[in-house]
Amino acid sequence: MPWVLRDGLGEPVTPVQTFLQDFTARGNSAGSVRSYAMDLLRWWRFLLAVGVAWDHVTSAEVRDFVLWFRQAAKPIAAVRKQSARTAGTVNPITRKTYLDDKYKPATIRHSNAVLRSFYDYWIERGEGPMFNPVVRELGRGGSRANARHNPLQPFRSGTSSI
Repeated sequence: MPWVLRDGLGEPVTPVQTFLQDFTARGNSAGSVRSYAMDLLRWWRFLLAVGVAWDHVTSAEVRDFVLWFRQAAKPIAAVRKQSARTAGTVNPITRKTYLDDKYKPATIRHSNAVLRSFYDYWIERGEGPMFNPVVRELGRGGSRANARHNPLQPFRSGTSSI
């Protein structure tokens, strides 16, 4: 295993390790495994803080996690020194926005996708919660927002998945 998630006592977190082992066996890269492990670490810490077991989670905890995520500052913000004045501003040469101290919506969506796949895995095995607590965001007509989007057309407004 390229990445191991450990609890406060240094022991591997078995549900996450089992999931990541399967995720790795399906041919995912070490970078993808790391990304999933980091999202699950953040989730595990949140569950510890709110005192809910991973297999007793409801959509309310997922909602609260997203709300926390939207207002939380990245850990790097505390040690940022030289780049603090440019955080969130636009680079005049490249016209790209410098990273700021908040999590981007795409990061939150990725985290939700990771959690959804984690819980799907355990539900398929017949373990964990009875239903997936991560609600799938649906657009108009009951499908994913912007599903089957024509790349030649602009995105519809108001269909953000966060």
